[in-house]
Amino acid sequence: MTDTRRQITQVTIEQVEAYLASSGWYQDGSIRSVASIWHRQDHEEAEVVLPMSTAVREYQKRFAEALTAVSEFENRLVIEIANDIVRLTANVITVRVIGEDTTGGTIPINDGVLLFSKAKDLLYSAALSMYSKRKQFSGQPPKEAKAYVDSLLLGQTEVGSYVVNVIAPLPPPPPAELIAQKAVPVAEGVTLSLVHGLEAITKAAAEFGQSQNLRTFDAAIERGVSSNMCDALLGFSGTEHKREFEIRIAGAAGPMFEGVTKVFKFGADDVTAVRKASDYYKGDYTLENRRIWGFVKKLDRPKGDEIGKITVEADVDGVDRSVKIELGPEEYHQGVLAHDTKAIVECSGDIHIKNRRAQLVKPTGFRIITIEDLF
Repeated sequence: MTDTRRQITQVTIEQVEAYLASSGWYQDGSIRSVASIWHRQDHEEAEVVLPMSTAVREYQKRFAEALTAVSEFENRLVIEIANDIVRLTANVITVRVIGEDTTGGTIPINDGVLLFSKAKDLLYSAALSMYSKRKQFSGQPPKEAKAYVDSLLLGQTEVGSYVVNVIAPLPPPPPAELIAQKAVPVAEGVTLSLVHGLEAITKAAAEFGQSQNLRTFDAAIERGVSSNMCDALLGFSGTEHKREFEIRIAGAAGPMFEGVTKVFKFGADDVTAVRKASDYYKGDYTLENRRIWGFVKKLDRPKGDEIGKITVEADVDGVDRSVKIELGPEEYHQGVLAHDTKAIVECSGDIHIKNRRAQLVKPTGFRIITIEDLF
């Protein structure tokens, strides 16, 4: 089966009728109960004869002829017409992964399985963030979010690196009273949530590249970014996180989504930033090359050991934290003196923060701050 014939099978009579009505055609009669006839005011010779039911004789042939008539009038390929008809009644999220091993339209099986799985997770995260904004989601999702994910369809894969299409069908237009109440279908709300989240994480990733400050990711949370969304994006980069990728979101115009195709590109630096954001949202991250000052709050060295741990009360990026530092015998002795005399100490290293606990890794330059250092 060719790609064109395969795409035509995804189009329904009702979708074609909606497309014709929205693009300048009007129903101008019928052939008994077999087919409807469509014409245009601006081109009287143009005509589409559309089967009314899949039960009519030679349905597939007549249906293809109807799409061919539209394609000839619009001077476009039939598959392009079919794609537009699907997009009129659905949002389409396309993920294209880019790498030397995907140029032939294939992908290693482990990365391919991961790609499909994370495409679902990405839409799940967008659905969850529509109801609340959190750094990380866990537990059972709302019933509406689960129902939305269950309604998703996988389109045909495409050649061009490696491309996956996820189709999110839109419901029929709501009754007039719901339109007046500005009720928004879940599918459109999720698409908009996804757009906002991707806009926020790409902006935050660019800012992080300039500042290396993890707090640049804080503002993205209110736009729907979470560790769940970051992990889904990381999955598109492959098991080794080495591939670049692109996400395109196309859909029909609606109350919340304007219908313009959105494109988001993630290069190697963006993938690194997204990984940092995911760790940050999970509360398990490292602040590199930091220097801390503070009072020694606690001493801990088991009897007989030379290595001891001290806990220093310090300001870390505007947050008061108890930072543990592992020290050798001589430096630990300095720590004891600082504790007994209530002197301030300083030390440099990487600060690993996990579950609100902080530890200075690879400490260097530990010393007691003297009065001369302060003035």
